Amino acid sequence: MNQPKKIIIGTRGSQLALWQAHFTQKNLQDLGFEVELKIIKTKGDIVTLSFDKIEGKGFFTKEIEEALLANEIDLAVHSYKDLPTESPEGLLLAANSYREDPADWLLINPNAVDKTKELSLKLGARVGTSSPRRKAQLLALRPDLQLVDIRGNVATRLAKAQTELDAVVLAAAGLRRLNLPLDQYYLEKLSPQYSIPAPAQGVLAYQIRSNDTYMQQVAAQLHHQTVADCLWIERTILQQLGGGCQQPIGVYCEQDAQQNYHVWASRSTAWNEFPNRIYIKGTDKVELANQATELLLNPERKTVFISRKLNPDSYLYKALVAKRHIFASGSLVEFSPVPFNNLPATDWVFFSSRNAAHYFFSQNPTLPPHTKIAALGGGTAQTIREMGYAVDFIGHHTDTEAVAQQFLAAANNNNTTTLSVLFPQAAQSLQNVQKSLENKIIAHNVVVYDNKITGNFILPACEIVIFTSPLNVQAYCQKYPLLRTQKLVAIGKTTGKALEKFGYNWYIMPHSTDELGLADVCY
Repeated sequence: MNQPKKIIIGTRGSQLALWQAHFTQKNLQDLGFEVELKIIKTKGDIVTLSFDKIEGKGFFTKEIEEALLANEIDLAVHSYKDLPTESPEGLLLAANSYREDPADWLLINPNAVDKTKELSLKLGARVGTSSPRRKAQLLALRPDLQLVDIRGNVATRLAKAQTELDAVVLAAAGLRRLNLPLDQYYLEKLSPQYSIPAPAQGVLAYQIRSNDTYMQQVAAQLHHQTVADCLWIERTILQQLGGGCQQPIGVYCEQDAQQNYHVWASRSTAWNEFPNRIYIKGTDKVELANQATELLLNPERKTVFISRKLNPDSYLYKALVAKRHIFASGSLVEFSPVPFNNLPATDWVFFSSRNAAHYFFSQNPTLPPHTKIAALGGGTAQTIREMGYAVDFIGHHTDTEAVAQQFLAAANNNNTTTLSVLFPQAAQSLQNVQKSLENKIIAHNVVVYDNKITGNFILPACEIVIFTSPLNVQAYCQKYPLLRTQKLVAIGKTTGKALEKFGYNWYIMPHSTDELGLADVCY
């Protein structure tokens, strides 16, 4: 490398942009470089204009890029998600930072919290966001919400949840980096699989002149390649969809220990249109990007069967309609309530299925005020909320054993006493959670419903078959064969094992056990 020279970083003047610039400045100073900052005002800083009144892409970056081309600065630091997918002639995205939490967070005024509702928001809540992507995904989950455009820096938007709004949606990355006090809000953390973020959300982009070989060497010392591999997929999908940062498009990619890329993507043509969402995984970046683009742009109409009755108001029902699928739904199992009484007083009540929650609460049990409620997954949590109860723990895994360990870690909270847990269940329950936590909790099992296979059903041949329980697998497979040409979906690991017993090992599992996870694999 040539003799170190003073590096001038160009940045916007907002609090978050300055944090990003100072972070980069310190990293470079630690490497031995002399660095100064130059603040540049952009169109995006004119808070009196709404996004739809600012023409063209890159309204957070254009003036900074012009300063870079004019040799007024040497390095531009951007929020990667704000950048158009094509760099201006003469400029180069030379490196990217680590990735901060990529999630969206919902900051709720305590007066607007309703834990019996999805997103913990009261009916008809006013939610602030100017992002078409967030609007489309929020309305798909909660069509009753009133969405309000907001502008300004992070602190200004955050304050609106204390004054004129019930809640605001902000990127977790900005809130974490600024370390703003959030104690006065109820925080609902939306995972990036649940609310799919903007491509490259949480990452900083380092832009230089394409002919500046010195700065290429400097930027290389800031680069995080593992993050770049995932960003390549996210940004390629965005580019192929023809989207910018203000399009209703979300893409998120992460890589697991086995080098598989997991990709979640969402696309709407308008902010008030139900999004087409997908989840795919694989090892080939180019193939994944192309597959995701094709599935989002040209979805194929499929025939689908799901072994559970769908409510027309449910997310999965609406998603299947939006995808134009022809579908049938209904359980192949008959259920009947089992009366119970004299429930023990326990610390927790843990529900492993929707039916357990339904048949337990339908009998109007009396629970001590301190009792907390746990759900195996999002689908079970939804049923609990529909019955009018708040959920204190929701599992986030398709493997029951993994959820059991998540629950133990969350419920213990450094408590030295052994937890007592009530498990409402079916008469023939496999008791997988209890077995996973044997000798770690005091388990009280109570049978609240019985289930048995019904032999009286006729099903159409479908391209996609979704199984929601091991018993439904047994019922289906005893009557109908499954073909290699059919896409088999098992809601979780236990259901998947039931398919394997019948020799059907080509099934896939969704990323989550709720309806959103099931909808994401229906393509």
